[in-house]
Amino acid sequence: MRDTRIDLPFATGGTMVQAGFSTSGGPLGGKGNFQRVDLEGRFYAPLGQLGGAGSGSQVKFVLGLSTRSGFVFGSSPFFDQLFTLGGTQFFIPLRGYDEASITPGGYDPNASGQGASPTAFGKAFFTMTGELGVRVSQMLYVSTFFDAGNVWRRPAEYNPTRLFRGAGVGVAIVSPLGPIGLDYAYGFDRKDRFGQPAPGWKLHFKLGNFF
Repeated sequence: MRDTRIDLPFATGGTMVQAGFSTSGGPLGGKGNFQRVDLEGRFYAPLGQLGGAGSGSQVKFVLGLSTRSGFVFGSSPFFDQLFTLGGTQFFIPLRGYDEASITPGGYDPNASGQGASPTAFGKAFFTMTGELGVRVSQMLYVSTFFDAGNVWRRPAEYNPTRLFRGAGVGVAIVSPLGPIGLDYAYGFDRKDRFGQPAPGWKLHFKLGNFF
């Protein structure tokens, strides 16, 4: 991992790039026989600020881009080594959609409130986020964003040109209970139980270390 971000926890410049590799099976033994690759990049460009260096506070504007991908090669009997998308709290985030509603078979309109089904997990995924943010202080951050992502059954199906899209606004604070965030996002590619387009808004609540 290489991390040059500044003004954390709400970065206003710098980059973070990391890659991870894990393996199971073979000479290591165990129930699985797979290799997993994780890739992530976050890039921030300052756009300007209100208030000088000697003022009591500085409001900073920033343009951010983040991407994530993951691949599992081989046989993994462990669902927590696979990928599913949707929501903000439990799985790979994709705002505008319910938790675990983005599956290798497409959007699942029945995912809300039922947790992740066994068919929701795949062996490859891609997500990206572009955002325009305002760092009001070290404790408060407001942004408008565009998310896109998808998940596939196996790495050979990986196709980052076919993505589910969402956009909206969000606010994040650092509280005595930890980081808290609210996002209000519009899911462009949602469908109803009959397979007809049903785009709509979704309010997301985040609690924990999501930076």
